[in-house]
Amino acid sequence: MMNRYVAVIAALAIGPGFASAQSIPTLTPRVTLDAPTGLRPAFATKADVKNGKLDSPAITGGSLDGAQTITTTSGITQPLATLLGQQINVLNYGAVAGGTDSGTAVKNAIGAAVNRFPVYFPYSSYGYTINSGTYTGKEIGTWLLNGNRITGNAIGIPTAGTGTLISPYTNPYLTVTDRKSVYDPAGIPQGSNGTTVAESIECLPNRSNAQNANANRNWIACRYVGADTGTGGTSSIDLSTEVENWVLNVSGNHGLAFEIDTNFNAAVTDNQWTTGLFLTGGGAAGTNVNSVALSIMHSAYDGSWLPWTTGISIRETTDQIQQYKSSASEAGFFQQAFDETNTAVSWLDKMGNQTAQIINAKKGFVGSAPTGYDEFSATRQTSTDTGFFIRYFDENANTLASIDKSGGAVVAGLINTNHTGESSTSTCTRGEMHADDLNLYVCISTGKYKVVPLQAIQ
Repeated sequence: MMNRYVAVIAALAIGPGFASAQSIPTLTPRVTLDAPTGLRPAFATKADVKNGKLDSPAITGGSLDGAQTITTTSGITQPLATLLGQQINVLNYGAVAGGTDSGTAVKNAIGAAVNRFPVYFPYSSYGYTINSGTYTGKEIGTWLLNGNRITGNAIGIPTAGTGTLISPYTNPYLTVTDRKSVYDPAGIPQGSNGTTVAESIECLPNRSNAQNANANRNWIACRYVGADTGTGGTSSIDLSTEVENWVLNVSGNHGLAFEIDTNFNAAVTDNQWTTGLFLTGGGAAGTNVNSVALSIMHSAYDGSWLPWTTGISIRETTDQIQQYKSSASEAGFFQQAFDETNTAVSWLDKMGNQTAQIINAKKGFVGSAPTGYDEFSATRQTSTDTGFFIRYFDENANTLASIDKSGGAVVAGLINTNHTGESSTSTCTRGEMHADDLNLYVCISTGKYKVVPLQAIQ
């Protein structure tokens, strides 16, 4: 009977407190207070709010202050707030998707990202507005924009070439929609030799893999970047797609926009070519496209002509350029050259025929060689080598001038060389001939002229 009274008193003592938070549980069978299976021992094994331990608890609602520590699987312990701070989410700094100015939140996120953690913009169909704050486009870090539309006064005007923050500082006309990274490799000290690289992507050496379907073949790509142009373009609609766009602004110091190194560290034993730059493509047979394998163009910002110092430079090669006709039916040209009106001025077709079209030119060929060199040199290979060194024809295929392989010369017209009268002491070279107003002079041997008086036509 005493135990019953104690149970009732205990229930009355604790009942109101429980009733305010939840309903009173029904204990069947009855549970005593101090028995080995009673309430007091059961409560004693539960959590101590100060130093107790929760094994696999389920926490619904409530809040955490971030002071809790987290131990990773590698044994590194750090505060919960630090762990969560490694993902800089602009929403956690007050950003709001939509038209509300999130400039202060973005500035605060940048300040928290000084440890180079990425700044993350959760996707919103509306995007984010940044009206406040000042940005240069050179803020060091990584921006995970996740395809969001970023607008506002603070990001500059990319269409006018003054974009910032989400625009590349090297080309502020562009707008980044997914990820932007800015590095400062020059801010890292280096030794007397070497190069500091902002980003490196490397593959281990290629090798055979016995698990391949074809164990004798293993092709890899260390990096692949692809894009589809899509459809919808017409003669009046220009839709342009670039797989990659490399920009180098030369501002005093020299530089290379793109460098390809092929280092020969051993012999090539798989019977394949080692290639510095390989251009290839494919498509359905009969597909007609306007395509260029390698295009080199250069102009000033206003579109006016700005020549390259050198278009293509090839050095220290056995063959500087090799061009092959792949099949007997292959037509077209090895090379074509055009003037500013897109008129062909010279071409070499696949049959080996070379043509030079002189249009509106005062001189078809001009030769100027350094002192001591020949403008043009032609050599007879053998004593039986016949034919001509050079021949010129008029529009009716009549010979105007020629020099054959024996040295014989034919000139359709003799031009007065404007020499003054020669004397017995004048020197000359055998075969030399010229005239003045009175005589025709012919050199018959070294240093000896013969002269023929010129008579007026009666």
